[in-house]
Amino acid sequence: MSKNQHIVILPYFCDDEITRYLKIAEKLRSYPKPEVDVHYLLACSPRREPSEILYEAYSKLGPCTSFQCPSQVFGYPEGPTAMYWDAMEFIAEKFAMSDGFSLWLESDMAPIKPDWLDRLSAEWYASEPPLMMGCYVPEVFKHRFLRRPKLILAPHVNGGACYATDFAKRMPPEAREGVFDVAVYQHAQAKDQVKASKQISFSTLDRVRRDLLDPDKVLLHGFMQEKDEFIESCLKPLTQKEQNSAAWIPIQDRIENLRRRIRVCFVRRGHRAMFENMLLAKNRLESQNRAA
Repeated sequence: MSKNQHIVILPYFCDDEITRYLKIAEKLRSYPKPEVDVHYLLACSPRREPSEILYEAYSKLGPCTSFQCPSQVFGYPEGPTAMYWDAMEFIAEKFAMSDGFSLWLESDMAPIKPDWLDRLSAEWYASEPPLMMGCYVPEVFKHRFLRRPKLILAPHVNGGACYATDFAKRMPPEAREGVFDVAVYQHAQAKDQVKASKQISFSTLDRVRRDLLDPDKVLLHGFMQEKDEFIESCLKPLTQKEQNSAAWIPIQDRIENLRRRIRVCFVRRGHRAMFENMLLAKNRLESQNRAA
């Protein structure tokens, strides 16, 4: 095993997720072989048997291991959180000699650049390897008429991120309480070992084709989107017309942001309100960083 080997984790519990991962594997086969060492960990739910067809597809891309998560915990978000910790414990035991990352690649995440893994690796090693690296989500407030804004989402790095291979050993027991991405962030941040990456980014069905043209993005996450449609849109090649329209993207982005600001006035509660406000908060943060 290489000291700087990376592990790509594919967590799955249903056939629909397997189908999306197979489409991603087909796209990866069209990309050049990464310069970095990579091992694929296929982490299936304790409620199903490991998929042979998934193993066959990813073993063609590189070394591959099928792993059935042992924790009998189900439901959302408890089930995915238990699978995450099962996988991270397995990696900490089997890949402890590596200082690379383990990427939690959910089935609604798509690599969109041929050198995506090499670029993530370069960012990981650009300084002392952190505990975690991914898409930073600032604190999200719900703004209410004539009332103080209400905090609806604490700052964190989205769960589809890169984690140190010994992450499970370096997190205290209290980091396992609650949804894993929010729970682990404060502990990693306290150690000043979190790296925010622009290369891993949220996207939506409305803007995914524009994001394919963004040179800074290599991995898109279609959080709260129609998963099959989102992955299809990520993997479909860009047309010449789309490439020619790149100059209009800043204007389209401003129009989209204005529409979102209007929508949050009417969508005031539930997951949709959280999602819309989260994207607005990220947009404000990115605008502030550009102006700084």
